[in-house]
Amino acid sequence: MRDSLPVIDRPLSPHISIYRWQTTMCMSIAHRISGVALYFGTIFLTLWLISIAYGDDLFYRVDAIYRSFFGQIILFFYTFALVHHLVGGVRYLCSDVKTSLLEKNCSMKLSRIALVISVVSTFLIWMIAYILL
Repeated sequence: MRDSLPVIDRPLSPHISIYRWQTTMCMSIAHRISGVALYFGTIFLTLWLISIAYGDDLFYRVDAIYRSFFGQIILFFYTFALVHHLVGGVRYLCSDVKTSLLEKNCSMKLSRIALVISVVSTFLIWMIAYILL
């Protein structure tokens, strides 16, 4: 019975190559990546807090690592991941509450706005930190 069915030459499920990349798709992927980055970045934050508890010697060593160029890059991207995940979460919450925000044009605009807010906020946080420190 099964052999009599016609064979249709098409994929069983959509593949990523079928879709054209859009801002909303990239922001969704970036939201997930920022969540993973926050997980690993929190380990660095925890090491810093533990070094405070263990005394001055260990704290100054860990602080020297974090103040190095490589440490500053890690902290900058940790800040960006934190802000981006927060803004993306608020965007998802708003679209869950008000479903009219899920329309294509509105969703694209919100995605772009969320990206701009994330980048600008991260730079503002770092500029304020350098002014105060």
